[in-house]
Amino acid sequence: MKKPVLVLGGGIAGIQSSLDLAEMGIPVFLVESSPSIGGRMAQLDKTFPTNDCSACILAPKITACYNHPLIKTLTWSELIELKGEAPEFTAVIRQKPRFVDEELCKGCNDCTLECPIEVKSEFDMGMGIRRAVYKPFAQAVPNKVTIDKKGTSPCKYRCPAHINAHGYVALTGRKRFGEALSLVREVTPLAGVLGRVCFHPCESKCSRQYVDSPLAIASLKRFIADYEIKQGKAHDIKPIGEPKSHKVAVIGSGPAGINCAYQLALEGYPVTVFEALPVPGGMLKVGIPDYRLDKKILEREIGILTGLGVEIRCNAPIGTEITLDDLRRDGYSAFFLGIGAHKDMKLGIPGEDADGVIPGVRFLRGLNLGEVPKIGRKALVIGGGNVAMDAARSAVRLGCDVTVVYRRTEQEMPASAWEIEHAKEEGVKFEYLTAPLEVIAEGSGIIGLKCQKNALGQADSSGRRRPVAIPGSEFVMDADCIIPAIGQAVDTGMFSAASGICFEKNGAIICDMGKMLTGCPDVFAGGDAVSGPATVIEAIAAGNKAAKSIRNYLEGTDLPVEPFLLNETPIEEIRFEGLVHSNRAGMPVLEKVARIRSFAEVELGFDEYQSVKEALRCVDCSICSECKACEHTCRSGAIRHEQLDEVVEIPVSSVIIASGYDTSRDIPEDLGYGRSKNVVTSMEYERILSASGPYHGHVQRPSDGRAPSRIAFIQCVGSRDTKCDSEYCSAVCCMYAVKEAIITREHLPTVKDINIFYMDMRAYGKDIDKYVDSAKNKYGIGFIRSRVADVSENKENGKLNVKFCNDKGGMTADEYDMVVLSVGLSPKKEIQAFFGETGVKTDKYGFCWVNEMAPPLTSKTGLVVCGAASGPKDIPETVVEASAAASEASRIANRLDVSRD
Repeated sequence: MKKPVLVLGGGIAGIQSSLDLAEMGIPVFLVESSPSIGGRMAQLDKTFPTNDCSACILAPKITACYNHPLIKTLTWSELIELKGEAPEFTAVIRQKPRFVDEELCKGCNDCTLECPIEVKSEFDMGMGIRRAVYKPFAQAVPNKVTIDKKGTSPCKYRCPAHINAHGYVALTGRKRFGEALSLVREVTPLAGVLGRVCFHPCESKCSRQYVDSPLAIASLKRFIADYEIKQGKAHDIKPIGEPKSHKVAVIGSGPAGINCAYQLALEGYPVTVFEALPVPGGMLKVGIPDYRLDKKILEREIGILTGLGVEIRCNAPIGTEITLDDLRRDGYSAFFLGIGAHKDMKLGIPGEDADGVIPGVRFLRGLNLGEVPKIGRKALVIGGGNVAMDAARSAVRLGCDVTVVYRRTEQEMPASAWEIEHAKEEGVKFEYLTAPLEVIAEGSGIIGLKCQKNALGQADSSGRRRPVAIPGSEFVMDADCIIPAIGQAVDTGMFSAASGICFEKNGAIICDMGKMLTGCPDVFAGGDAVSGPATVIEAIAAGNKAAKSIRNYLEGTDLPVEPFLLNETPIEEIRFEGLVHSNRAGMPVLEKVARIRSFAEVELGFDEYQSVKEALRCVDCSICSECKACEHTCRSGAIRHEQLDEVVEIPVSSVIIASGYDTSRDIPEDLGYGRSKNVVTSMEYERILSASGPYHGHVQRPSDGRAPSRIAFIQCVGSRDTKCDSEYCSAVCCMYAVKEAIITREHLPTVKDINIFYMDMRAYGKDIDKYVDSAKNKYGIGFIRSRVADVSENKENGKLNVKFCNDKGGMTADEYDMVVLSVGLSPKKEIQAFFGETGVKTDKYGFCWVNEMAPPLTSKTGLVVCGAASGPKDIPETVVEASAAASEASRIANRLDVSRD
């Protein structure tokens, strides 16, 4: 077997070279960076001068190339390094992940129909749309789909539990609310809860903020959960795993415990939740006021657990009367401690044990259990976190005059900004830079709080400026009740030393954070009991991670405990062009007076219209949202969302550079491109003309879909221009304009005028001059020898005003419905780095240098070039050069003189 040849580029040049080599018995590796072969020729409607169908000419060659036994086609791949010298090269190829098993994919397109993401189609030059899972065009070879991913969307990446916000937002925008909710429930049953109480770190990373403002991601989660209720639908979640024999005990029914139990139950494990309180839910139930979280929502979502077979035992504290050893004897094989941090921290000041002092956690617990405390008419809340805000707003609803006492300024408060704002709206007052010194009691009650004013000093370990007492600034604040809310701790008295559970000095359970494993091999822990008081979403993440670790422990496996993630999509990879300013949806809220009279939910939630509109603001950072709609639809089971790059090394004798060209982007601003939708490039217009294009061959204006009456073609755009690096002639632009003008007349006989503005008509080649004459005489195409100075849009009638120099030297203007810019051919950007790394010489424009005495040789032995990689040329010339390149590569493969020059 002869040593293979590497062909770079799957356009007509690469295809022809590959076929010629294969017919000589030489193996070929054809490397193409896009998902399919065909190149620019596949995008063309017809070819000049015969105006034959481009696809009809190309398709047999594509099929023959792809199916040839000696040609290995590597699409969606790129050459990253070429090592050695001819004829002993080693090509290092990166095969990008399609996220699809090519052996299983049938190319049926079922997945593309279900994908909710729409982006501009590169094949259609941005004139049409495609899905995130797609084939470039209907006849693409190979007939396989590709999923376009740039990485993991920032919202998902930054969520502690990695809930797929991008996915459920995308589905919500398509009104596929049930699918969106199912996506959330892959991670947690608490969609409605999170939609109300999560502090949504996802939104802080939302890429939409670089356009106007972040999406209301948490509110959309609430909507899809509430929508299910409004539709009267019951949640129907069943275990995905086979029933298991190992019993698991979850201690605590807060968010960490709920999610640990949920994930284990989904896997088929029998789970019992032991809760010390009389009701399940932990801090979700007893720590969050009803005005933030309607407990019916919590109860419904806890019901998902019981629907999975999870048993919840309330009034069942573990640690003293019932120990872990007791549970082991009852047959439990593993344990999760999600006991939370329910113990209030002390102020450490005189008088704080007086009857009128009610710690914040205890205060909120009593309210949520129906025990309304007697707090008088004036309450002071000490602290600046969310618990302090919850206590203050709750006290307002009990009829109190409430003041929050905080030792720093508002800027340093750890409470969420919207919590502080709501508190102010409801009448809560704030006393900043104030530290409590002593509770003043009289008889059986308190009468006030002695305080001292602070100033801010240097920053402490939290990054906030440390409060420094101001001597002599003491004063007294009147109070009937004082509610300290300065922090929480774990109740370490629940477990004896014999239990094997160890605690940090601050009370947190000591465990291996990688596995959530304590000092006991069968006991795992997570949530506030490990991290200290944190957030609901962080507790959910810990519970999920612990569930996977428990599964590994019980099954003797070592599967990942963190979800699979690609790298976060970098901001420079995100497409912002074309986005217009759109205001973030405002959350409807209860009227202010009504708010302070009851504990009814303040935030009322979005309606369907708001939710869909808000979801459609999504930037689709990573293109694919990983909503898994394709996965659920694919009957072949071909979707592979966890695919990674593969790097292969291939020994080759030579390399044929057939990388093609880019269309020039050196378009003068004066020509209106980008300002008017009806000014298009020649390649964009090619897709408009094509029957396989976005308009199915109907000639119409992109702005309004109307058939144009007058069309102007402007030559030499991005070519022969001394103002940019493209003084060269692109050779084919003249003929492409003539061809497109003729086809326009055939497709749209009603078009009144078609004029081509040109400097000179380069109609060289066999019978090309006759082709131009035919355009003039048979089709009535006008040719105006002039350089266009300016194209502007008339805002009143939408027409394009074309200014040009007339044959008398004066300036003339004429109106057209569309303008087509015949843009030039420029060097392929993606090949430039390869030229530099391998030392291949280029001309001053960036095209590959060719030895004029011995084409197609380049400056490096073993590397030959053909087609537009070495300069602009038409298809016939490209095909001839491709065969010449194959002939030269065959010499090297046959071990003939490789140094010929």
